Amino acid sequence: MIFWWVTGLLLVAAIAAWAITFWNRRAMRRAPVLVANSRYMERIPSFVRAQRTARVVRVLQVSIAVLAVISASVLSGRIASERIQTPEFSSRDIVLCLDVSGSMYEYDAEILDTFAQMVDTFEGERVALTIFNSTTRTVFPLTNDYDLIKRELEAGAEAIDFDEFGYRLGTRDYSEDKVRQYVEFVEGTRGIPDEASIVPDGLASCAQVFDRAEEDRSRSIIFATDNEVNGDPIYSLQEATQRVADREVDLYTFYPGAYECGPRCFEELEAATEDQDGELYESSDPEAIPSIINEIQKTQAEVMGATPTVVRTDHPATGFVLTFLTLVGILVLGWRTR
Repeated sequence: MIFWWVTGLLLVAAIAAWAITFWNRRAMRRAPVLVANSRYMERIPSFVRAQRTARVVRVLQVSIAVLAVISASVLSGRIASERIQTPEFSSRDIVLCLDVSGSMYEYDAEILDTFAQMVDTFEGERVALTIFNSTTRTVFPLTNDYDLIKRELEAGAEAIDFDEFGYRLGTRDYSEDKVRQYVEFVEGTRGIPDEASIVPDGLASCAQVFDRAEEDRSRSIIFATDNEVNGDPIYSLQEATQRVADREVDLYTFYPGAYECGPRCFEELEAATEDQDGELYESSDPEAIPSIINEIQKTQAEVMGATPTVVRTDHPATGFVLTFLTLVGILVLGWRTR
């Protein structure tokens, strides 16, 4: 209410100042003061300068008065910005659980890169990254240190963009720094010789990353694997997904397709995911991952019952300052021409 009163007063003051100036000019033209023997004054430099100054001041008065009206109108129009906010997401925990066996590199790199780009939109969410092959390594635990998250995700995306098969055959040439970066990233995921992609154990390990069990938080795992198990897991896939469900964690599974086991891998992964009310997304195109991640974000919002709200923020500073300065200018010029 005070905002509108101030705006109205400034607008009235500006209009009044402009009207007074305009009326004075008309009155002077209609009722000139005649002074005998004063023509010589038009040749006096100081008098000419005074007349020129008076004209400039009058033009300034009118200009500032118009500017005051415009700025007051802008102020009363309440310039504002809007953004969509979902406050419930500030209590959301997300664990990226990635199978880093050779067949998954391309997809893992896309997932890491997509999440790195999304970090700037996070407001309070905590993110963790866990990778697995025959054994599991947590790259970083749940945290809302977004500088660390973005740095680690970008480094991981760059490191995992590596064709190990082509490198071993000599068909792909990488620098020593690139090889070292890759080796350091997957370090700790090959703890069992001659085994790879132990999917159930990897998922069960990811479920252990969540902390603060006593807090009411949304917990989600984004699980990316082709489900081609080469070894003897401790858990079955059903046991691993049950372990996730027991901890009240929502499971979102990304399946890019399998090279060897065919439909069986997909059917097993689909059944285990959906039996625990999880969501499974299938795509053989790495470039589809950003849209899949967006769909997961949308699904999470629906599951959490989060209603996005439009937050409107007023920006009156520019209009207020400009109106104030123009009002001061009118008063100063009015004093100058009194």
